Amino acid sequence: GKRTEGVKIVSCPRCGRVGFDVHGFVNRWEKELYSLKKNITVAVMGCIVNGPGEGKHADIGIAGSGTKAVIFKKGKIVQTVSMENADNVFRQELESL
Repeated sequence: GKRTEGVKIVSCPRCGRVGFDVHGFVNRWEKELYSLKKNITVAVMGCIVNGPGEGKHADIGIAGSGTKAVIFKKGKIVQTVSMENADNVFRQELESL
């Protein structure tokens, strides 16, 4: 059935503009996200160009391109960070929800 409570993870269909390892991020975060006691939607998008707009319904999201990632909430970019810092900044923004 369809999840009605807890964390929902959504992602893009991975077009030719993908600049972010969507699968790798989800693999690293899936267990932790699904264990949260929050009713939120998390968007994991492949590109900075369309990701925040396509994920605007999500409470929090991440998208990347090359050496940069953006963390966004409700479609608005809140931080642009290096890929090396993306997981740490995502965690901070997630904890602030």
